[in-house]
Amino acid sequence: MKRIVAGLVMAGVVILVALINDKLLTFVVLAALLFFAFNEAKTLFKANEASVILALIAFVIAFFTTEVIALSLLLVSLVFGYIAYKKDEDFKQILPYIYPTVPIFALWHLYVNEGMFELFWLIFIVVVCDSFAYFTGKIIGSTPFSKSSASKTVEGVLGGLIFASIFGTIFGWFAYSFLFSLFVSFVVAVFGVMGDLIESYFKRKANVKDSSSLIPGHGGVLDRIDAVIIAALAMVVLV
Repeated sequence: MKRIVAGLVMAGVVILVALINDKLLTFVVLAALLFFAFNEAKTLFKANEASVILALIAFVIAFFTTEVIALSLLLVSLVFGYIAYKKDEDFKQILPYIYPTVPIFALWHLYVNEGMFELFWLIFIVVVCDSFAYFTGKIIGSTPFSKSSASKTVEGVLGGLIFASIFGTIFGWFAYSFLFSLFVSFVVAVFGVMGDLIESYFKRKANVKDSSSLIPGHGGVLDRIDAVIIAALAMVVLV
């Protein structure tokens, strides 16, 4: 029951933010996601010296520019340079600045440079893909998809990609051509699956089930946005 309630609350927040479509509100929501996701990544990577404050400062600067992706890469370069300056061999300290920081910056980049329609389209594609992958896998799934995610099946993933492509195309058709909407929907769905696998791989390496217990029945923030943030990188390139 807690999982259902938490899921409905999260869906309601996303829809409300999309309908209000206010730049500051969207920024605050993404900044909150960055804060929690960064700290969860610190735990996964055992990167205790990584500073979420530094990531948030860079994100605040990103509010005033359209070159958001470039700014995130500057942040990574700055941290990497500092590690090199100290001759610190603990390379994992840089990882939270790469994941999830750069992909979350990509979400903001998409909103700033394209708009709320594209951001919501991205989320819609990923949610449809994830939902239909789950239900298809439950109904006809039998072939394991990856050792990184034991619950995924080939049939489930294919079902998710097919339905995400169909419904994503219908959604995108309101603003773009049919073929372009189909292409974007399929590619974004593929990267969404990759995002889920990447997070599962990190959790398996860290020997944990969830990135945290912040969201009742759902785990942590990274557990909920893993597919979206990696798919955001593809969406930024495509649109």
